[in-house]
Amino acid sequence: MNPESIYYLFETGQKGKQEDYIWPAAGKATLSDKVFIVCDGAGSFDNGEIASKLICQFMAAKVLKFGEQKMSGELIDKLLIEARDRLITYAREYRLDTDLATTFSMLILYDQKVLMSWYGDSRIYHLREGEILFRTEDNSRISEPLQLSGISGNNNRLQSRNASIARGIKADNSPIYAETKWIEDVQDGDYFLLCSKGLAENGSDDDIKLLVSQNDNAHIDLTESFKQLASEKTSDNYSMYLIRVSGGIQKRGIKSGIIAIKKQTRGIAGPVFITAMIIIGLLIMLFYFRKARRPDLALPYTKQAAQPADVLRDDSVPNAIVMSEPVKPVPSVTDSTKTNSERPPQTIPPPQPTPQNDHSANIQTEEKPKQTNQKTVRQKKPAGQLLVKLTTDESCKLKITNIDLDEVIDWDLSPKDNGTIYLKPGKYSIVATSVIDSSKTKTYNFDVKAGNADTRQNLHITF
Repeated sequence: MNPESIYYLFETGQKGKQEDYIWPAAGKATLSDKVFIVCDGAGSFDNGEIASKLICQFMAAKVLKFGEQKMSGELIDKLLIEARDRLITYAREYRLDTDLATTFSMLILYDQKVLMSWYGDSRIYHLREGEILFRTEDNSRISEPLQLSGISGNNNRLQSRNASIARGIKADNSPIYAETKWIEDVQDGDYFLLCSKGLAENGSDDDIKLLVSQNDNAHIDLTESFKQLASEKTSDNYSMYLIRVSGGIQKRGIKSGIIAIKKQTRGIAGPVFITAMIIIGLLIMLFYFRKARRPDLALPYTKQAAQPADVLRDDSVPNAIVMSEPVKPVPSVTDSTKTNSERPPQTIPPPQPTPQNDHSANIQTEEKPKQTNQKTVRQKKPAGQLLVKLTTDESCKLKITNIDLDEVIDWDLSPKDNGTIYLKPGKYSIVATSVIDSSKTKTYNFDVKAGNADTRQNLHITF
């Protein structure tokens, strides 16, 4: 089961500050993603963004570590409690009120099934051919979700495990009982909508059915259409993920929250292919001409200009991130010879009689060390990793997170530094915070694939 099209909203609305959080982060979703989450944060002094982001990121990093066979409502409750404990620790450390809270709604795509889980008043819909097959009810008011049809599988009647009122995941020790539902009858073209309260309370079921039907018939701008349901109508933030699924070949894409596919005409394919081949040929010719013009001044065993001569630190995150720091180069024999040649001329003593025991062969051996000794000076970049060069205009603190392993390392970076990190395949988040002004932050996301191995990327951090 794969996404065929992905639409999203992540709007501040009239509130002035964004306290929602969605996963994948806004604009970062791909057709290979399997987990989609929408959280609606709340709390005094507009600190709800802390709860929504922490819970959302934690759950996204954890749920895919468990296969379909191990996934259950009890496991989701356990993971939410673990995430809630981290929220409590954060609130205590920064002396925040315990009313820090967030709702939670999640969609997981498996090969033949879909799992939905929710807690609070964020809502999830399952639609097909312009009809709503299933819709969650806010378990902040009622513990039994609304069942609209029997088409969505045999597990239509949900057994609520919580008869008490649930108002979201709070930074206290209140119990957590999230609702879960498996959808086994999923067909190509089905839609799944996750949305926060700001959108759900301003869009009726009829509005949602109408927009989905129009898209199936005429391919309208769904993102803008859903935005109009809440724009200038709610004082709250409003966010969503709308996923159209397919069990076959992925056909569409994402671009600023709307579909990016365009129908091709017959007359375009040929010229585009020819143009692409010409560009590729020119690039290959440019590469070889530049290589032919470059003087080869190095020794044969030093032709590794692309390999940094760095000494690697121990991994702070196993199998994830390797940081390096430069070392002083060891002068070679040619360097010593050059230095001697630059000294002032000296008086050459008269030739002396050659002793009977000639040691000139030994002297020659000492002046020309074997190549194997100099090879140990340089160390190759670890195989299968992306090299990232970090520079900055302003001293900052970096928090480098491997999202898949849920591991974090901290690193200080100044304008004088030329930092290097090696990232192994996985998803990463690099958050930079200014040392001078801690309110200035910048976030960079990396999705390192196996195909990125032995490549380089420069990242210059500005605020």
